[in-house]
Amino acid sequence: MQYSQFSDLLVQDCLLDPQKPVVAGISGGPDSLCMLDLLIKSGIIVFVLHVNHQLRSEADDESKMVEEFCTKRNVPCYIKTADIKTLAAEKKYTLEEAARVFRYAALFDYAKEINAQAVLVAHNANDQAETVLMHLLRGSGLSGLMGMQMRSIKPNWSNTIALVRPLLKTSRGEILAYCVENGLSPNYDQSNQDTKFFRNRIRLELLPELMTYNPRIMELLASMSDIIAVDQSFLNAESGKAWQSCVAKEGEQFVLFNLLHLSELHPALVRRVLRKAIAQIEPELRDLDYASTERAVSFLDPKNRVNHMHLLSNIELVKNRHKELLICKQNDTLTELWPQIELMMSFVPDSNNEIDLGNNWIIKCEESERAPVFRKDGQSAVLDADLLYGMYLNTYIHGDRFEPYGLHGKSIKLGDYWTNIGLPEKARQKWPLLRNGNGDIVWIIGTQISDRFKITTETKRVLTLNLIQTQKDN
Repeated sequence: MQYSQFSDLLVQDCLLDPQKPVVAGISGGPDSLCMLDLLIKSGIIVFVLHVNHQLRSEADDESKMVEEFCTKRNVPCYIKTADIKTLAAEKKYTLEEAARVFRYAALFDYAKEINAQAVLVAHNANDQAETVLMHLLRGSGLSGLMGMQMRSIKPNWSNTIALVRPLLKTSRGEILAYCVENGLSPNYDQSNQDTKFFRNRIRLELLPELMTYNPRIMELLASMSDIIAVDQSFLNAESGKAWQSCVAKEGEQFVLFNLLHLSELHPALVRRVLRKAIAQIEPELRDLDYASTERAVSFLDPKNRVNHMHLLSNIELVKNRHKELLICKQNDTLTELWPQIELMMSFVPDSNNEIDLGNNWIIKCEESERAPVFRKDGQSAVLDADLLYGMYLNTYIHGDRFEPYGLHGKSIKLGDYWTNIGLPEKARQKWPLLRNGNGDIVWIIGTQISDRFKITTETKRVLTLNLIQTQKDN
Protein backbone atom coordinates (compact mmCIF):
# COMPACT_ATOMS: atom_id res chain seq x y z
CA MET A 1 0.00 0.00 0.00
CA GLN A 2 1.28 3.46 -0.91
CA TYR A 3 1.05 6.17 1.72
CA SER A 4 -1.05 8.34 -0.63
CA GLN A 5 -3.66 5.56 -0.82
CA PHE A 6 -3.46 5.16 2.93
CA SER A 7 -3.99 8.91 3.43
CA ASP A 8 -7.14 8.76 1.30
CA LEU A 9 -8.37 5.72 3.24
CA LEU A 10 -7.92 7.54 6.57
CA VAL A 11 -10.18 10.36 5.39
CA GLN A 12 -12.71 8.56 3.19
CA ASP A 13 -13.18 5.20 4.96
CA CYS A 14 -11.97 5.90 8.50
CA LEU A 15 -13.53 9.39 8.55
CA LEU A 16 -10.51 10.96 10.25
CA ASP A 17 -9.62 14.65 10.23
CA PRO A 18 -5.96 14.98 9.12
CA GLN A 19 -5.59 18.04 11.35
CA LYS A 20 -6.59 16.28 14.58
CA PRO A 21 -4.42 13.85 16.59
CA VAL A 22 -4.87 10.10 16.90
CA VAL A 23 -3.52 7.54 19.35
CA ALA A 24 -1.97 4.43 17.79
CA GLY A 25 -1.62 1.20 19.74
CA ILE A 26 1.79 -0.13 18.72
CA SER A 27 3.10 -3.52 19.86
CA GLY A 28 6.12 -3.48 17.56
CA GLY A 29 4.87 -6.42 15.48
CA PRO A 30 4.60 -6.30 11.66
CA ASP A 31 0.99 -5.08 11.60
CA SER A 32 1.36 -2.20 14.04
CA LEU A 33 4.78 -1.15 12.74
CA CYS A 34 3.43 -1.05 9.18
CA MET A 35 0.47 1.04 10.36
CA LEU A 36 2.69 3.45 12.28
CA ASP A 37 5.05 3.92 9.33
CA LEU A 38 2.08 4.69 7.06
CA LEU A 39 0.59 7.08 9.62
CA ILE A 40 3.86 9.00 9.88
CA LYS A 41 4.16 9.26 6.09
CA SER A 42 0.53 10.37 5.77
CA GLY A 43 1.29 13.42 7.91
CA ILE A 44 -1.48 12.89 10.46
CA ILE A 45 -0.65 13.86 14.05
CA VAL A 46 0.05 10.57 15.82
CA PHE A 47 0.78 9.70 19.44
CA VAL A 48 1.97 6.17 20.22
CA LEU A 49 1.03 4.04 23.19
CA HIS A 50 2.80 0.74 23.80
CA VAL A 51 1.71 -1.62 26.56
CA ASN A 52 4.32 -3.87 28.16
CA HIS A 53 2.23 -6.78 29.45
CA GLN A 54 5.21 -8.36 31.27
CA LEU A 55 4.11 -11.79 30.09
CA ARG A 56 7.18 -12.75 28.05
CA SER A 57 10.92 -12.48 28.68
CA GLU A 58 11.39 -10.35 25.56
CA ALA A 59 8.69 -7.81 26.54
CA ASP A 60 11.17 -5.19 27.81
CA ASP A 61 13.26 -5.44 24.64
CA GLU A 62 10.12 -4.95 22.53
CA SER A 63 9.19 -1.85 24.52
CA LYS A 64 12.67 -0.43 23.99
CA MET A 65 12.48 -1.14 20.25
CA VAL A 66 9.14 0.72 19.90
CA GLU A 67 10.47 3.65 21.91
CA GLU A 68 13.62 3.90 19.76
CA PHE A 69 11.59 3.63 16.54
CA CYS A 70 9.41 6.56 17.65
CA THR A 71 12.34 8.64 18.92
CA LYS A 72 14.11 8.44 15.53
CA ARG A 73 10.95 9.73 13.85
CA ASN A 74 10.08 12.39 16.45
CA VAL A 75 6.82 10.66 17.36
CA PRO A 76 5.61 10.98 20.99
CA CYS A 77 5.67 7.55 22.61
CA TYR A 78 4.16 6.52 25.92
CA ILE A 79 5.18 3.15 27.39
CA LYS A 80 2.71 1.74 29.90
CA THR A 81 3.63 -1.30 31.97
CA ALA A 82 0.98 -3.67 33.28
CA ASP A 83 0.87 -6.55 35.73
CA ILE A 84 -1.49 -8.65 33.62
CA LYS A 85 -1.16 -11.83 35.69
CA THR A 86 -2.38 -10.04 38.82
CA LEU A 87 -5.20 -8.33 36.91
CA ALA A 88 -6.31 -11.66 35.43
CA ALA A 89 -6.36 -13.27 38.88
CA GLU A 90 -8.30 -10.39 40.45
CA LYS A 91 -10.89 -10.16 37.66
CA LYS A 92 -10.98 -13.90 36.94
CA TYR A 93 -10.05 -13.26 33.31
CA THR A 94 -7.90 -15.32 31.01
CA LEU A 95 -4.50 -13.75 30.36
CA GLU A 96 -5.65 -12.84 26.83
CA GLU A 97 -8.79 -11.14 28.13
CA ALA A 98 -6.99 -9.29 30.91
CA ALA A 99 -4.38 -8.00 28.45
CA ARG A 100 -7.07 -6.85 26.01
CA VAL A 101 -9.11 -5.05 28.68
CA PHE A 102 -6.06 -3.29 30.10
CA ARG A 103 -4.73 -2.35 26.67
CA TYR A 104 -7.95 -0.75 25.42
CA ALA A 105 -8.54 1.06 28.70
CA ALA A 106 -5.01 2.50 28.49
CA LEU A 107 -5.44 3.52 24.84
CA PHE A 108 -8.71 5.34 25.43
CA ASP A 109 -7.51 6.97 28.65
CA TYR A 110 -4.52 8.33 26.75
CA ALA A 111 -6.75 9.47 23.88
CA LYS A 112 -8.95 11.40 26.30
CA GLU A 113 -5.89 12.94 27.92
CA ILE A 114 -4.55 14.37 24.65
CA ASN A 115 -8.00 15.06 23.14
CA ALA A 116 -7.47 12.60 20.28
CA GLN A 117 -10.20 11.98 17.72
CA ALA A 118 -9.61 8.22 17.54
CA VAL A 119 -7.70 5.19 18.76
CA LEU A 120 -6.06 3.22 15.93
CA VAL A 121 -5.20 -0.49 16.10
CA ALA A 122 -3.66 -2.67 13.40
CA HIS A 123 -6.07 -5.56 12.86
CA ASN A 124 -5.81 -6.85 9.30
CA ALA A 125 -7.91 -8.91 6.85
CA ASN A 126 -6.55 -12.19 8.24
CA ASP A 127 -7.51 -11.12 11.76
CA GLN A 128 -11.01 -10.38 10.46
CA ALA A 129 -11.39 -13.90 9.02
CA GLU A 130 -10.12 -15.43 12.27
CA THR A 131 -12.53 -13.31 14.31
CA VAL A 132 -15.56 -14.28 12.21
CA LEU A 133 -14.68 -17.98 12.44
CA MET A 134 -14.05 -17.72 16.17
CA HIS A 135 -17.49 -16.15 16.70
CA LEU A 136 -19.11 -18.73 14.41
CA LEU A 137 -17.63 -21.58 16.43
CA ARG A 138 -18.91 -19.97 19.64
CA GLY A 139 -22.47 -19.79 18.30
CA SER A 140 -22.58 -16.02 17.84
CA GLY A 141 -25.43 -14.11 16.25
CA LEU A 142 -25.17 -11.49 13.52
CA SER A 143 -23.18 -9.07 15.65
CA GLY A 144 -20.40 -11.63 16.00
CA LEU A 145 -20.48 -12.75 12.36
CA MET A 146 -20.18 -9.11 11.34
CA GLY A 147 -16.67 -9.21 12.77
CA MET A 148 -14.71 -6.01 13.27
CA GLN A 149 -15.46 -2.67 11.65
CA MET A 150 -13.01 -0.19 10.17
CA ARG A 151 -14.56 2.54 12.31
CA SER A 152 -16.79 2.06 15.34
CA ILE A 153 -17.77 3.63 18.64
CA LYS A 154 -17.39 1.44 21.73
CA PRO A 155 -19.48 3.01 24.53
CA ASN A 156 -17.71 0.97 27.20
CA TRP A 157 -14.53 2.88 26.30
CA SER A 158 -15.85 6.19 24.95
CA ASN A 159 -19.01 7.65 23.44
CA THR A 160 -17.07 10.13 21.29
CA ILE A 161 -13.62 8.71 20.51
CA ALA A 162 -13.73 6.25 17.60
CA LEU A 163 -11.92 2.92 17.40
CA VAL A 164 -10.35 2.74 13.93
CA ARG A 165 -8.74 -0.22 12.14
CA PRO A 166 -7.19 1.22 8.95
CA LEU A 167 -5.55 -2.08 7.87
CA LEU A 168 -8.72 -4.17 8.12
CA LYS A 169 -8.88 -4.67 4.33
CA THR A 170 -5.15 -5.35 4.03
CA SER A 171 -3.87 -8.94 4.12
CA ARG A 172 -1.07 -10.14 6.35
CA GLY A 173 0.95 -10.97 3.24
CA GLU A 174 0.70 -7.38 2.00
CA ILE A 175 1.78 -6.11 5.42
CA LEU A 176 4.84 -8.37 5.56
CA ALA A 177 5.78 -7.29 2.04
CA TYR A 178 5.46 -3.62 3.05
CA CYS A 179 7.78 -4.17 6.02
CA VAL A 180 10.43 -5.73 3.77
CA GLU A 181 10.12 -3.06 1.07
CA ASN A 182 10.40 -0.22 3.60
CA GLY A 183 13.22 -1.63 5.69
CA LEU A 184 11.14 -2.17 8.82
CA SER A 185 12.37 -4.71 11.38
CA PRO A 186 9.35 -5.68 13.47
CA ASN A 187 9.23 -7.88 16.54
CA TYR A 188 7.66 -11.32 16.20
CA ASP A 189 5.60 -12.63 19.10
CA GLN A 190 6.42 -16.32 19.39
CA SER A 191 3.29 -16.92 21.49
CA ASN A 192 1.31 -16.46 18.25
CA GLN A 193 2.52 -19.95 17.32
CA ASP A 194 1.13 -21.55 20.49
CA THR A 195 -1.97 -23.55 19.53
CA LYS A 196 -3.25 -23.76 23.09
CA PHE A 197 -4.77 -20.34 22.34
CA PHE A 198 -8.08 -20.59 20.46
CA ARG A 199 -7.33 -17.84 17.93
CA ASN A 200 -3.94 -19.37 17.12
CA ARG A 201 -5.54 -22.75 16.39
CA ILE A 202 -7.92 -21.05 13.97
CA ARG A 203 -5.03 -19.21 12.29
CA LEU A 204 -2.61 -22.12 12.11
CA GLU A 205 -4.92 -25.11 11.68
CA LEU A 206 -8.50 -24.26 10.69
CA LEU A 207 -7.95 -21.51 8.11
CA PRO A 208 -5.30 -23.46 6.15
CA GLU A 209 -7.67 -26.44 6.08
CA LEU A 210 -10.58 -24.30 4.87
CA MET A 211 -8.39 -22.88 2.12
CA THR A 212 -8.10 -26.39 0.69
CA TYR A 213 -11.89 -26.25 0.18
CA ASN A 214 -11.88 -22.70 -1.18
CA PRO A 215 -8.68 -20.68 -1.59
CA ARG A 216 -10.80 -17.49 -1.47
CA ILE A 217 -12.19 -18.25 1.99
CA MET A 218 -10.78 -15.09 3.60
CA GLU A 219 -12.17 -12.91 0.83
CA LEU A 220 -15.59 -14.57 1.15
CA LEU A 221 -15.63 -14.19 4.93
CA ALA A 222 -14.79 -10.51 4.52
CA SER A 223 -17.64 -10.10 1.99
CA MET A 224 -20.05 -11.83 4.36
CA SER A 225 -18.93 -9.50 7.13
CA ASP A 226 -19.62 -6.46 4.94
CA ILE A 227 -23.10 -7.71 3.98
CA ILE A 228 -24.00 -8.40 7.60
CA ALA A 229 -22.68 -4.98 8.63
CA VAL A 230 -25.21 -3.28 6.34
CA ASP A 231 -28.06 -5.40 7.72
CA GLN A 232 -26.82 -4.71 11.23
CA SER A 233 -26.97 -0.95 10.71
CA PHE A 234 -30.68 -1.25 9.86
CA LEU A 235 -31.42 -3.58 12.77
CA ASN A 236 -29.50 -1.33 15.14
CA ALA A 237 -31.62 1.63 14.07
CA GLU A 238 -34.80 -0.37 14.66
CA SER A 239 -33.61 -1.64 18.03
CA GLY A 240 -32.81 1.95 18.99
CA LYS A 241 -36.44 2.89 18.36
CA ALA A 242 -37.56 -0.19 20.29
CA TRP A 243 -35.32 0.80 23.20
CA GLN A 244 -36.92 4.23 23.39
CA SER A 245 -40.40 2.73 23.34
CA CYS A 246 -39.96 0.26 26.19
CA VAL A 247 -37.31 1.65 28.59
CA ALA A 248 -39.06 3.13 31.63
CA LYS A 249 -35.90 4.25 33.42
CA GLU A 250 -32.18 3.64 33.29
CA GLY A 251 -29.30 4.43 35.59
CA GLU A 252 -25.64 3.60 36.01
CA GLN A 253 -26.44 0.21 37.53
CA PHE A 254 -29.75 -0.82 35.99
CA VAL A 255 -32.22 -0.70 33.11
CA LEU A 256 -35.96 -0.82 33.85
CA PHE A 257 -38.34 -1.89 31.06
CA ASN A 258 -42.09 -1.65 30.66
CA LEU A 259 -42.97 -5.35 30.38
CA LEU A 260 -46.06 -4.78 28.22
CA HIS A 261 -44.20 -2.64 25.69
CA LEU A 262 -41.27 -5.06 25.68
CA SER A 263 -43.56 -8.03 25.03
CA GLU A 264 -45.10 -6.25 22.02
CA LEU A 265 -41.75 -6.09 20.18
CA HIS A 266 -40.72 -8.51 17.45
CA PRO A 267 -38.66 -11.37 18.99
CA ALA A 268 -35.55 -10.22 17.10
CA LEU A 269 -35.83 -6.78 18.70
CA VAL A 270 -36.52 -8.24 22.15
CA ARG A 271 -33.23 -10.13 21.99
CA ARG A 272 -31.32 -7.08 20.82
CA VAL A 273 -32.82 -4.83 23.48
CA LEU A 274 -32.02 -7.33 26.24
CA ARG A 275 -28.46 -7.80 25.01
CA LYS A 276 -27.96 -4.04 24.82
CA ALA A 277 -29.18 -3.61 28.41
CA ILE A 278 -26.85 -6.32 29.70
CA ALA A 279 -23.89 -4.88 27.77
CA GLN A 280 -24.68 -1.42 29.13
CA ILE A 281 -24.69 -2.65 32.73
CA GLU A 282 -21.64 -4.90 32.39
CA PRO A 283 -19.55 -3.68 29.41
CA GLU A 284 -16.75 -6.17 30.00
CA LEU A 285 -19.05 -9.21 29.89
CA ARG A 286 -18.20 -11.39 26.88
CA ASP A 287 -20.09 -14.61 27.68
CA LEU A 288 -23.61 -13.62 26.62
CA ASP A 289 -24.23 -16.53 24.26
CA TYR A 290 -27.37 -17.84 22.57
CA ALA A 291 -28.39 -20.00 25.54
CA SER A 292 -28.15 -17.10 28.00
CA THR A 293 -30.13 -14.82 25.68
CA GLU A 294 -32.87 -17.45 25.32
CA ARG A 295 -33.07 -17.86 29.10
CA ALA A 296 -33.60 -14.11 29.39
CA VAL A 297 -36.34 -14.22 26.73
CA SER A 298 -38.10 -17.15 28.44
CA PHE A 299 -38.12 -15.16 31.69
CA LEU A 300 -40.49 -12.68 30.00
CA ASP A 301 -43.10 -15.33 29.17
CA PRO A 302 -46.34 -14.48 31.05
CA LYS A 303 -46.66 -18.18 31.91
CA ASN A 304 -43.33 -18.00 33.73
CA ARG A 305 -44.21 -17.31 37.38
CA VAL A 306 -40.58 -16.90 38.44
CA ASN A 307 -39.87 -13.31 39.54
CA HIS A 308 -36.10 -13.46 39.78
CA MET A 309 -33.37 -15.02 37.66
CA HIS A 310 -29.60 -15.06 37.95
CA LEU A 311 -28.65 -14.92 34.28
CA LEU A 312 -24.85 -15.15 34.25
CA SER A 313 -21.83 -13.58 35.90
CA ASN A 314 -23.31 -10.98 38.28
CA ILE A 315 -26.30 -10.06 36.10
CA GLU A 316 -29.82 -10.70 37.35
CA LEU A 317 -33.31 -10.21 35.93
CA VAL A 318 -36.10 -9.13 38.28
CA LYS A 319 -39.81 -8.53 37.76
CA ASN A 320 -40.83 -5.30 39.49
CA ARG A 321 -44.42 -4.52 40.53
CA HIS A 322 -45.73 -7.15 38.04
CA LYS A 323 -45.37 -4.68 35.17
CA GLU A 324 -41.67 -3.94 34.81
CA LEU A 325 -38.50 -5.88 34.03
CA LEU A 326 -35.39 -4.86 35.92
CA ILE A 327 -31.95 -5.86 34.65
CA CYS A 328 -29.16 -5.08 37.10
CA LYS A 329 -26.11 -6.36 38.93
CA GLN A 330 -26.51 -8.60 41.94
CA ASN A 331 -26.03 -6.94 45.34
CA ASP A 332 -26.47 -3.39 44.01
CA THR A 333 -28.91 -1.46 46.22
CA LEU A 334 -30.18 0.64 43.29
CA THR A 335 -30.85 3.84 45.21
CA GLU A 336 -31.40 5.58 41.87
CA LEU A 337 -34.49 3.43 41.42
CA TRP A 338 -36.07 3.28 44.86
CA PRO A 339 -35.58 4.73 48.38
CA GLN A 340 -33.38 2.79 50.80
CA ILE A 341 -32.25 3.59 54.33
CA GLU A 342 -29.61 1.98 56.52
CA LEU A 343 -30.63 3.03 60.06
CA MET A 344 -33.67 4.14 62.05
CA MET A 345 -34.42 7.85 61.52
CA SER A 346 -36.51 10.32 63.47
CA PHE A 347 -39.37 11.87 61.52
CA VAL A 348 -38.67 15.55 62.17
CA PRO A 349 -39.02 17.84 59.13
CA ASP A 350 -36.34 20.46 58.54
CA SER A 351 -36.95 24.18 57.91
CA ASN A 352 -38.17 23.32 54.40
CA ASN A 353 -40.67 20.82 55.80
CA GLU A 354 -38.62 17.98 54.33
CA ILE A 355 -37.23 14.69 55.57
CA ASP A 356 -33.97 13.71 53.86
CA LEU A 357 -33.82 9.94 53.27
CA GLY A 358 -30.43 10.17 51.57
CA ASN A 359 -29.42 9.24 48.02
CA ASN A 360 -31.50 12.10 46.56
CA TRP A 361 -34.80 10.97 48.09
CA ILE A 362 -36.85 13.29 50.30
CA ILE A 363 -40.30 13.34 51.89
CA LYS A 364 -42.10 16.67 51.59
CA CYS A 365 -44.52 17.36 54.46
CA GLU A 366 -47.57 19.62 54.36
CA GLU A 367 -50.36 20.07 56.90
CA SER A 368 -53.78 21.49 56.02
CA GLU A 369 -57.43 21.37 57.02
CA ARG A 370 -58.63 19.80 53.79
CA ALA A 371 -57.46 16.93 51.67
CA PRO A 372 -55.40 18.26 48.76
CA VAL A 373 -55.24 16.91 45.24
CA PHE A 374 -52.62 14.17 45.43
CA ARG A 375 -51.05 11.39 43.42
CA LYS A 376 -52.70 8.01 43.84
CA ASP A 377 -49.67 5.92 42.90
CA GLY A 378 -48.36 5.46 46.44
CA GLN A 379 -45.88 8.33 46.12
CA SER A 380 -48.22 10.42 48.30
CA ALA A 381 -49.67 9.66 51.72
CA VAL A 382 -52.72 11.60 52.97
CA LEU A 383 -53.11 10.98 56.70
CA ASP A 384 -55.23 12.05 59.65
CA ALA A 385 -52.70 14.14 61.58
CA ASP A 386 -54.52 13.75 64.91
CA LEU A 387 -54.00 9.97 64.81
CA LEU A 388 -50.22 10.30 64.49
CA TYR A 389 -47.64 10.57 67.25
CA GLY A 390 -43.98 9.74 67.85
CA MET A 391 -43.34 8.96 64.21
CA TYR A 392 -40.03 7.57 62.99
CA LEU A 393 -38.58 5.69 60.02
CA ASN A 394 -36.98 2.28 60.00
CA THR A 395 -36.95 -0.91 57.94
CA TYR A 396 -38.49 -4.37 58.05
CA ILE A 397 -38.65 -6.20 61.37
CA HIS A 398 -39.43 -9.92 61.51
CA GLY A 399 -43.12 -10.40 62.24
CA ASP A 400 -44.23 -7.03 60.81
CA ARG A 401 -47.90 -6.83 59.84
CA PHE A 402 -49.70 -4.14 57.91
CA GLU A 403 -53.30 -2.98 57.43
CA PRO A 404 -53.51 -1.90 53.76
CA TYR A 405 -55.80 0.98 52.85
CA GLY A 406 -59.22 -0.30 51.80
CA LEU A 407 -59.14 -3.56 53.78
CA HIS A 408 -60.97 -1.92 56.72
CA GLY A 409 -58.64 -3.02 59.48
CA LYS A 410 -57.69 -6.45 58.18
CA SER A 411 -53.96 -7.00 58.62
CA ILE A 412 -51.58 -9.13 56.57
CA LYS A 413 -47.93 -10.02 56.88
CA LEU A 414 -45.74 -7.30 55.41
CA GLY A 415 -43.88 -9.90 53.34
CA ASP A 416 -47.17 -11.11 51.84
CA TYR A 417 -48.16 -7.54 51.01
CA TRP A 418 -44.85 -6.96 49.24
CA THR A 419 -45.31 -10.18 47.29
CA ASN A 420 -48.84 -9.13 46.30
CA ILE A 421 -47.65 -5.82 44.86
CA GLY A 422 -44.58 -7.44 43.26
CA LEU A 423 -41.88 -5.56 45.18
CA PRO A 424 -38.57 -7.33 44.44
CA GLU A 425 -36.81 -9.16 47.25
CA LYS A 426 -33.67 -7.07 46.73
CA ALA A 427 -35.58 -3.86 47.56
CA ARG A 428 -37.28 -5.04 50.75
CA GLN A 429 -34.56 -5.26 53.38
CA LYS A 430 -33.77 -1.52 53.38
CA TRP A 431 -37.14 -0.20 52.26
CA PRO A 432 -38.19 2.75 54.50
CA LEU A 433 -41.28 2.32 56.67
CA LEU A 434 -43.01 5.17 58.52
CA ARG A 435 -44.14 4.04 61.98
CA ASN A 436 -45.98 5.63 64.89
CA GLY A 437 -44.85 5.61 68.51
CA ASN A 438 -46.14 2.06 69.01
CA GLY A 439 -44.17 0.77 66.04
CA ASP A 440 -47.27 0.34 63.87
CA ILE A 441 -46.69 0.87 60.15
CA VAL A 442 -48.33 4.12 59.03
CA TRP A 443 -47.01 4.24 55.45
CA ILE A 444 -44.91 1.88 53.39
CA ILE A 445 -43.02 4.70 51.72
CA GLY A 446 -43.89 5.00 48.06
CA THR A 447 -46.57 2.28 48.06
CA GLN A 448 -49.50 2.33 50.49
CA ILE A 449 -50.81 3.86 53.74
CA SER A 450 -52.38 1.93 56.58
CA ASP A 451 -56.17 1.97 56.64
CA ARG A 452 -56.01 2.95 60.33
CA PHE A 453 -54.57 6.39 59.56
CA LYS A 454 -56.66 7.40 56.55
CA ILE A 455 -58.66 10.63 56.51
CA THR A 456 -62.41 10.48 57.13
CA THR A 457 -65.29 12.95 57.39
CA GLU A 458 -64.25 13.42 61.03
CA THR A 459 -60.69 14.46 60.15
CA LYS A 460 -59.77 17.99 61.28
CA ARG A 461 -56.08 18.13 60.30
CA VAL A 462 -54.63 16.52 57.19
CA LEU A 463 -50.95 15.61 56.86
CA THR A 464 -49.82 15.10 53.26
CA LEU A 465 -46.49 13.42 52.61
CA ASN A 466 -44.93 13.25 49.14
CA LEU A 467 -41.98 11.05 48.22
CA ILE A 468 -39.77 12.97 45.79
CA GLN A 469 -36.60 11.98 43.97
CA THR A 470 -34.40 15.06 43.59
CA GLN A 471 -31.82 15.74 40.90
CA LYS A 472 -28.53 13.97 41.40
CA ASP A 473 -25.65 16.31 42.23
CA ASN A 474 -23.01 16.55 39.52
